[in-house]
Amino acid sequence: MKKRLLCSLLSLLPFALFATEKSEPKAKTIPVMVVQISSDSVSVSQDFPGRVSAFRTAEVRARVTGIVEKRVFDEGSKVVAGQVLFQIENRSLLATVRAGKADVANANAAYNLSRLTLARYKKLLDIGAVSRQEYDANRAQNQQSKAQVQQAKANLEIAQINLDYSTVTAPIDGRIDRALVTEGALVTKDSTQLATIEQIGKVYIDFSKPSASGPQTSNENSDTAIEILFSDGTIYPHKAQLEFSSMSVDQATGAISLRAVVDNPNFSLLPGMFVRVKVPTAGSNQLKIPQKAVIIGAKGAVVFLVKDKKLASTPIKLGAMNGASWFVKSGLKAGDRVVVSDTTILSTIPGASFIGMTAAEMQAAGMAKKSQ
Repeated sequence: MKKRLLCSLLSLLPFALFATEKSEPKAKTIPVMVVQISSDSVSVSQDFPGRVSAFRTAEVRARVTGIVEKRVFDEGSKVVAGQVLFQIENRSLLATVRAGKADVANANAAYNLSRLTLARYKKLLDIGAVSRQEYDANRAQNQQSKAQVQQAKANLEIAQINLDYSTVTAPIDGRIDRALVTEGALVTKDSTQLATIEQIGKVYIDFSKPSASGPQTSNENSDTAIEILFSDGTIYPHKAQLEFSSMSVDQATGAISLRAVVDNPNFSLLPGMFVRVKVPTAGSNQLKIPQKAVIIGAKGAVVFLVKDKKLASTPIKLGAMNGASWFVKSGLKAGDRVVVSDTTILSTIPGASFIGMTAAEMQAAGMAKKSQ
């Protein structure tokens, strides 16, 4: 009986030894993928409210007093310089031109008669038939007649200009707004505005910045590329260029006026529209890490480092996002090696120790594929 019991115990010994080996596994060293972080340039910008204004604006005004006979353009259409826009009643102006022409003819006739008379008096003066005083009087009269011709011609020219002004034309190329008068309206010389023409193929963005925000930096010059955003946050596809920056501070607001110009081929920006202006003001170097290395939880953002062959979480403060990376404000320094492997799985391996290796180091060791 005792011999049979001893044989049974000896047969179970290998299984007991195997169970003991499994309960106390040997510690493993696992390579994990890391990246060595470095600094990268990040631009700093300021946002300001801006307002769109036309590149050029012309007010179409009446240059003569009269009744508007007709409007010869489509409201909201494109017009070119010299295109006829309005016709003002011009019958009285035509009559003034005809009267001016008659005055010129009368003045020329009087001048010719005076010139011939002066020539005769010159001959009589040479033979002593008239006195010097009579000759001088006729010569003065001749000069007056000549001046009256010039005056009559000037009056005719003014009358012709007024007649031309009765046909109102576009002073510049651009898009014309609605008509401000209708047919039959009485318009007054130099005071009645008829319409407005604006050029908006390019537009100005007017904005101001507080003088307390600091002096103009080297980035604020005519080569500065300025980003325009619509009120809903949509980015305008074209970059604006700074046109000028005022050299004085507005005493009422304490702000400096600035103006940028931007292409507007599709007329997406309209005069009077409010936009946001993003102006780059400075540049700096900040640390940048891949997004997949960052774990964001209720207590903030953390990353993992390999310290003493263990995974150690390190809280960080994130900055702006840049593509597939984050800029880091604090918590790390250049040269730190941040884990980008899946730490959720790695942290569940009991008794494991870790060694951080970059992709290049893994490739050199022939284990890049295995670690992934």
